[in-house]
Amino acid sequence: MRLVTFFILGLILITSCQSNVNQKKGISKGFIEFKEKSFSFGTLNEGDVVGHRFTFINTGLEPVLILNVEKSCGCTDVRYPKVPVKSGDSAFVELVFDTRGWSGRQVKQVKVLSNDSIGIRELRIWADIN
Repeated sequence: MRLVTFFILGLILITSCQSNVNQKKGISKGFIEFKEKSFSFGTLNEGDVVGHRFTFINTGLEPVLILNVEKSCGCTDVRYPKVPVKSGDSAFVELVFDTRGWSGRQVKQVKVLSNDSIGIRELRIWADIN
């Protein structure tokens, strides 16, 4: 009887450990993988409006949903999918920066909040404005 109990407990332990490894890798949930997390516009003139699309792919098994994108400043507009992105599909988060009223080196960032296994990611853009 003890041997059977020991065997069952061993199976439960192995199964739970494997499940934790899969969750850490983003396998059992959706997983957003950005191709890049930062982008430089180089030198811009004050008043330019520029945008960049940060492409990502869902490399997990379940759909992922971007819940919100928190921006650091009103000069940055954000566009992102409002529907779940299926496993294997790609989409993008677009940052649009209005340089009106800005000069010098400007760095803007956003926090992308999702239901994937990591939850929060930061994207960053920057430019030198004349």
